[in-house]
Amino acid sequence: MKVVERDIERSLPFVNFNQLRSFYAVAQEMSFTKAAKLLHVGQPTLTVQVRALEERYGVELFLRSARGLQMSTTGEALFAIAKQIFLHEEQAVELLRSVNGEVAGQLRVGTVGPSFVMKLVSQFRQAFPLVQVRLDSDNSQGVMRKILDAVTDVAITGNPGDDPRLYSVRLGSHEVQIFVNRDHPWAQFESVKLRQLDGQPMIMREAGSMTRDAIEATMAEHGVRPLVVMDVPREAVREAVREGLGIGIVSEAEIREHPDLHPLRISDFPSYTQSHVICLRARQFSRPIAAFLDLAEAQARGR
Repeated sequence: MKVVERDIERSLPFVNFNQLRSFYAVAQEMSFTKAAKLLHVGQPTLTVQVRALEERYGVELFLRSARGLQMSTTGEALFAIAKQIFLHEEQAVELLRSVNGEVAGQLRVGTVGPSFVMKLVSQFRQAFPLVQVRLDSDNSQGVMRKILDAVTDVAITGNPGDDPRLYSVRLGSHEVQIFVNRDHPWAQFESVKLRQLDGQPMIMREAGSMTRDAIEATMAEHGVRPLVVMDVPREAVREAVREGLGIGIVSEAEIREHPDLHPLRISDFPSYTQSHVICLRARQFSRPIAAFLDLAEAQARGR
């Protein structure tokens, strides 16, 4: 009997799809609890599935310790393969759902900020109500990584990159401005000159922000050296400026009126960021992704 089983394994290799899906969900969430909610199953069921996969092949996919859950080297290698398997599964579902000409399914949209994407998402939802849209915000580096890892389907970012695996559509350019709180001496002005930022306390975005990269390049070119007192995520910049900790930077696309904040243009040497819609080139013809790209191209032509 054992010989027969080995012969079957050699001639017809397979993996239990439910077990693989359970592993993939846990690896994606790095949590059995979150993965169980994602798959709408009980956590004990998920644990049994993953352990069965490990025991079936005599491997350890996760390292469990007091520090939390980690993937083993084997687990990381299997996760990379599983990503591609479930990516193809999504494409198969999209195909089957769209045979009647309707665009349906799910679209995971990454963005460097909600203000950059909401107009497109609104248009997309009106045009394709059968598609469920999920948003994921990150900085430009994070957005790029998630596209390459197939964690998101399309993304709006400031840098399309030069990776041949990516396809991009340029949306437009956005001026970088600064902003101060209402008690700042500059709050009575509409603009300042770049040299006035020299030595000023500034609240910068975190590393990887295209807005930060753009204004720092301009300041370096003209010998302007501000005093960077903090580097924090986008929303924290607003709060720090409100508290009077320094001058913040913002893309014009992200400016929102607030009684405690006042934006100013840099009149003589403005900086600009770009916005692009990106996706994996191999996936650009997936129906929901292609529909989103079409809307992005239409918006770009209308600018």
